[in-house]
Amino acid sequence: MPGRRWIILAVLFAARAATGFQFQSTGSVTNLLMADLGIGYAEVGMLLGAYLLPGVIVAFPAGLLGRRIREKTLGLAGLLLMAASGLALSYSGDLAFALTARLIGGIGATIVILVATKMVADWFDAREIVLAMSLLQMSWPFGAMVALPIQTWIGQSFGLSAVMASGAICAVAVFCAFALIPQAAQPVQATAGGKLPGAALVPVVIAGTIWGVMNLACVLFFSYAPLLMVAQGSSPTVSASLTSLAIWFTILAIPAGGYLVHRSGRPIMAIIACGLIAASALSLFVVDFHPTIACLIFGVAIGPLSGAILSLPAMVLEPADRSVGFGLFYTCFYVLMAVGPTAAGRLQDAWGTPSAALVASAVLLVTMVPLSLSFRSLSKRSLFAQPGETKLRAAA
Repeated sequence: MPGRRWIILAVLFAARAATGFQFQSTGSVTNLLMADLGIGYAEVGMLLGAYLLPGVIVAFPAGLLGRRIREKTLGLAGLLLMAASGLALSYSGDLAFALTARLIGGIGATIVILVATKMVADWFDAREIVLAMSLLQMSWPFGAMVALPIQTWIGQSFGLSAVMASGAICAVAVFCAFALIPQAAQPVQATAGGKLPGAALVPVVIAGTIWGVMNLACVLFFSYAPLLMVAQGSSPTVSASLTSLAIWFTILAIPAGGYLVHRSGRPIMAIIACGLIAASALSLFVVDFHPTIACLIFGVAIGPLSGAILSLPAMVLEPADRSVGFGLFYTCFYVLMAVGPTAAGRLQDAWGTPSAALVASAVLLVTMVPLSLSFRSLSKRSLFAQPGETKLRAAA
């Protein structure tokens, strides 16, 4: 049944969207959260970060477990943890309990994201994987965007507990659909030990670093661009609106760019080109040269990167190594996302200007060029070093 893989992709999209939906449950009702738990904005930030923090520790062990446990079973376990987290948060009465519940949900979300990415790599071949990964990448922001109006209405109508319970209900609904999907078309045989083949280890680390670099650059832009525009003379409303518009351009460019990269068959060249265009747009934005146009160009250039980068590990990983490989890939991503914003904030304090973090963002995007070229060189060696299934080729 050729269309079955697209049905499976829809379920995986829903699973990953559920993680975005639950993540947003804290941000959607900040005022209710502060009033009910008696906390301030700093504590709200802790609750937001607690959902992402487990990825640093959990991603690689989850990948190792994927060698011994069917990825479907692992994904169902992750969704159960998310459901338990939402249910616990609906009864939360203090910050410590809420933080614990968010950490549990973050563990589940890390597992679900890892499993979904690995399953897409199993079900889609070289001709379709960039497009499939692009569609999958849209799921998290889609879930967060859908959550904002829905959870705000729920909070106003039924209170904080109902908002937190909505995350659990969403996870349970996806659990039911996830339980019906079949195993991957290519059965994975677990190999001994927890190590990747030497030829694949470094390329996977490089790919995870590229993924972390791209996402960190986006976070810095969306966080600091409004501050710089205000410093350059724009009103806070205009600054926030323009940044929001750039986000929408990015979201729309993810599937459109993924389709173009899919048709071209040159994911590495797409990463290099889009990274340089985005870095150039940021540079123009920082020097206040047509900031509106520069902001929108940045949003469009970032979109095609998602599917192209997420397809890189499949170029060098045998089916038996994909679970632990994607675990390592996401560990690199979570480490950069954990330390990057703090480092950028210190740079901002040292420079004393809102442009510091955006300059850092542009530099990060430029580093994707040598990283991508290194990956390309190493992946070609890996194709000869690892006999077996034909890998997804990185075109010049």
